[in-house]
Amino acid sequence: MGIMMCSNERCRVSIATGIFLVCLALALNRTHSFSAEKYDANMKTKIASSVAKTERRNTERSRVGRDMCERCNRPPPLCVCESLPEQLVATSTSVLVLQHPRERRRKSLSTVPLMPLVLEKCTVKTGYNFTPRDLGIVSECLPGGQKPLLLFPGPDAISLDDDANSDVVQHLQNKDQLLILIDGTWAEARRMIMQSPELIKNCQQVQFQSECESIYPVELRKEPEKHCVSTLESCAHALMLLEPSAERAAEAKTFLEESMRCMVDKRMSVSESRNRAPRFSRPGKKIFEKDKRRHEIKQELFR
Repeated sequence: MGIMMCSNERCRVSIATGIFLVCLALALNRTHSFSAEKYDANMKTKIASSVAKTERRNTERSRVGRDMCERCNRPPPLCVCESLPEQLVATSTSVLVLQHPRERRRKSLSTVPLMPLVLEKCTVKTGYNFTPRDLGIVSECLPGGQKPLLLFPGPDAISLDDDANSDVVQHLQNKDQLLILIDGTWAEARRMIMQSPELIKNCQQVQFQSECESIYPVELRKEPEKHCVSTLESCAHALMLLEPSAERAAEAKTFLEESMRCMVDKRMSVSESRNRAPRFSRPGKKIFEKDKRRHEIKQELFR
C-alpha cells in the first residue's frame, strides 16, 4: 500500500529542501543562483527570510561583550574600585537587602551592588515576597528570641534617632543585630511589605526621622521627596544609629557613601561626554530594514 503525503508534509519537505539549497549557496558564497521558475513567490519569500534571519543571528553571536572590572563588575569608565576598602568592613550588624526584581534590572544607578563590596556581612535576595523560611539568615535569628530589625517607616516603627525612645534604642544598640532593608521604589517596597505578612510579623520595624539629602543629583535620579535617600544611604545612616560608638560602623558609612559618590561622578562624567544617540531605533525602521534585506537576498538568490 503506497504512502500518501499530505499537502502540509509536502510543504515542509519543500521548505527543508529549499533551506538546504540556500545553505549550499551560502557555502559557495552565493556564486550560484536558483531557478526562478522552480519556486513560487511564497517559497522564495520564506527562503529569503530564513537566510536573513540566519545573518542577523550570526551578527548577534559575533558581538563581543565589553570589558568588565573583575571586582566591581562595571565597565572601566564606570569602575568604582578606587573608592572601595582594601578589606570588607566587618560591622556587628548583619545587613539583609530584599530587592524587587525591577530594581535589580536598574543596574547602572542601583546602589545595592556597592554594598557587598564594602560590608562583610551583607546579603542580597531578590523577589516579590518573602517568608522567614525563604531567608536562612532570618530563620537562624528567630529561635533565639531576637527579632530582625526592618528599616521601614510605619506607626509601629521605633525611631532610632528620637530621644523619647532612648531606653528602647539603647537596648538595640551595639548588639549583633540583623538589619533588613527593602530595595525598590516606594510603591514596590509597600507592595513587597503587604505581600510578606509573615516576615513582617516576625520583625521589629525601625525608622529614622532626621532628614538627609541624597547624594543622587536630580539629573540622574529624582527621589519622590527631598528627604528620601537611596538604600545604601539608608543602610549607612542606620548602622551609625545602631552602632554609635563603633569605629567599624563609621568606617562602613564612609566607604559606602564614598563608593556611591564615585559611582555618581563617573556616571555623570560619562553622560556628559557621550554623544547621546537614540538607544533603540523606531519599530517601523527596523521592519523596513528587515524587509529590505530580505528583498536583496531574494533578488540575489533567484536572479
